[in-house]
Amino acid sequence: MRVFNSFSKAYPLLLALVITLGTWGCSSSAKEFNFDAKTWKNDLSGCKGDRIAMAAQIETFRLKLLTRKEYVIRGLFGRPDAEELLERSQKIYIYYITPGPKCGKPATETQEQKALTVRFDALGKVREVMLHDSY
Repeated sequence: MRVFNSFSKAYPLLLALVITLGTWGCSSSAKEFNFDAKTWKNDLSGCKGDRIAMAAQIETFRLKLLTRKEYVIRGLFGRPDAEELLERSQKIYIYYITPGPKCGKPATETQEQKALTVRFDALGKVREVMLHDSY
């Protein structure tokens, strides 16, 4: 009975510690990379054209994204514009930098389609981050 009594007194402190560590561990990586994630996420499929100016900034930190988990990428870039499922539970997230196919504007043949692709392994870790001039 005595153990239960001491546990009930420590429970609120333990709960506060778990919540603090949980929020600290999931802090936004946008601040870490000095990246305007809100602008990126609001430009779905690159339709507004805001992502084009951000491509050079992504190039500066893209290699730092290697081995990060999937939730970090989703926190930074949001839901992917397209997703490819590969064998052995691997997948690729595709983020269009120039207006993508869902924008309703047909791409001309001279216009290059730029995209950011993030490849994940079966454990959900980033294995490759590429900026493509045509996708």
